[in-house]
Amino acid sequence: MDAAGAAGMVVVTASADPMGTWSERELTAAYADPVSGREALRAVDLHVHFIPDGYRERVLAAGYDRPDGHVGGLPEWSSARHLEVLDQWGIETAVLSISTPGVQLTDDFAEGRITARLANEGGARAVKDHPGRFGFFATLPLPDVDGSLAELEYALDTLGAAGINLMTNNRGVYLGDARLEPVFAELSRRRALVRLHPMSPSVLVPGVMQGWSRTMYEYFFETTRTVINLIFSGTMARNDGIELIVPHAGAALPMLAQRVARNVWRANADGRDIPDFLQSLRRFHYDLAGSVTPDQLPAILRLVGPERLVFGSDWPFTHTGLGTELVAELRGTPLLTPEQRRAILVDNGRRLLTCTR
Repeated sequence: MDAAGAAGMVVVTASADPMGTWSERELTAAYADPVSGREALRAVDLHVHFIPDGYRERVLAAGYDRPDGHVGGLPEWSSARHLEVLDQWGIETAVLSISTPGVQLTDDFAEGRITARLANEGGARAVKDHPGRFGFFATLPLPDVDGSLAELEYALDTLGAAGINLMTNNRGVYLGDARLEPVFAELSRRRALVRLHPMSPSVLVPGVMQGWSRTMYEYFFETTRTVINLIFSGTMARNDGIELIVPHAGAALPMLAQRVARNVWRANADGRDIPDFLQSLRRFHYDLAGSVTPDQLPAILRLVGPERLVFGSDWPFTHTGLGTELVAELRGTPLLTPEQRRAILVDNGRRLLTCTR
């Protein structure tokens, strides 16, 4: 008997992947549904990734062969394969973005500028080669402020980026840091569409979950930390022209929002200006990338309502088999009315892409 058994503990291990529960027949029916299937609702995907040539080589050369501990490593990507997935899932347009580890791969800002330019020009090529099927969010070489301002101008004005993708921290500098204010001021002036994406936190707690992928749980706390930081630093209040998309159904924010909003007053009632946390959260938009049914979706709907939600597939970091089930779940969930489903899958994304150009 092992130590756990001797202590009377019950050790439960997963016998199988909790996904993979849909039969081929059920998936076929879900995607063929005349009201919610792939032809009825041609989705707009605002959380989806790409790994263009040039960028991939620089990431691997910097030692990121398993970004944030993901056992699958850096996934393969090509525009041809991506188009096949778009058609399989009923996605009309995918707005591409860089995921972890971002573009500032070392402390050398000059190298970060090169990597950002490679990634952004790769996104622009995909859009040019496949108009209407791809857009892209440009990435910036933060915390290099001067380089980021230059890349922001080039990406939006010359390359035609749909908006900007920001990692939650860059070389340990979080987005609410006062040093980044010039970048946020310019994004606000342009009324830019900005989406967040998590990565490993700047410091990992020693001895906690070592050897496990940080995508499993750290990403959600990292997103929550970053949004709280953006709000209480005053960054979002000062730069209210930004249209912000928070990933993964708001991570832990829907469940913690009321608690933070109440506790902040009791814990910090020292005369400082305290932003209205709930009102701030309700100004943002939230993508539904990942496994959001049956638990996360009701929580985010209570916080902001369907008009603030957009679709995201997270492909190829969410692999095709899992993604096929997740998209089918969202298309068929009884938690949404037909009108809400259309808004989330199609109309809200189209509106955001139109109003910020």
